[in-house]
Amino acid sequence: MRFVAIICLIFAIANGQDARPDLDAGRLQTGSFSFRTLVDGREVGRSRIQIRKSTDSGTYIFSNLVIGSFSQSWDAVASPTFRPVSARLSLGQGSAARTAFDLSYQGNRVTGFITSQKEPLRKREVDETVADDTVDQRIDWAAVMALEKYGEGQEFRFHVYDPGTGNSLVSARTGESQTTTVPAGSFGTMRVSYRIDKRSGPETYEVFVTKQTPPRFLVKEKFPNGSIVELVELTKSTSDMSK
Repeated sequence: MRFVAIICLIFAIANGQDARPDLDAGRLQTGSFSFRTLVDGREVGRSRIQIRKSTDSGTYIFSNLVIGSFSQSWDAVASPTFRPVSARLSLGQGSAARTAFDLSYQGNRVTGFITSQKEPLRKREVDETVADDTVDQRIDWAAVMALEKYGEGQEFRFHVYDPGTGNSLVSARTGESQTTTVPAGSFGTMRVSYRIDKRSGPETYEVFVTKQTPPRFLVKEKFPNGSIVELVELTKSTSDMSK
């Protein structure tokens, strides 16, 4: 059995496959985090991210409500190691909101449906295989904050899944430490940049994460379209919730 395991490991390395990074959602601060969205220095919306742990299942529940120019809401459920369980996305607000997709993960498969942007009532079935190190794309920003330790110039990789673009490789690299000032205050942060190689082309993101030992939280993020989100207020949670 040991010989077989060694052969499998050699085969994986030879084929350029990476082991799943040591991601742990327990290294993140749970609670509620309010952000403002800036485009060209002007506020165009607000968002509220919540991170909770279910005491019943041990999974982590991530959710986000966005109002303003990019109005939407989503939730993603994942294991402590970020193995995806489910994800849902709705676009718009109130009576105008529509479900964009609803996904369920089981092992290395994802099933569910995605609706057409041009024809919201038209659904396409989703039934695909995903890479072993896949994280749902709703929480890629959280995954890059979940390593045990960080050092400047550190690199790691994993995959993300989105029903519109499929499985995509994420290549992350840590940058320098700095002080980041946002409406919520000034924080010592580590900059982490990551590139998602999608079928439609690469996208690069930058997150500024509190540098202190866990639990960590997001202070600022820069998106490929030029928009920026900044932390306005946080309410830390010290207790878990029951699902």
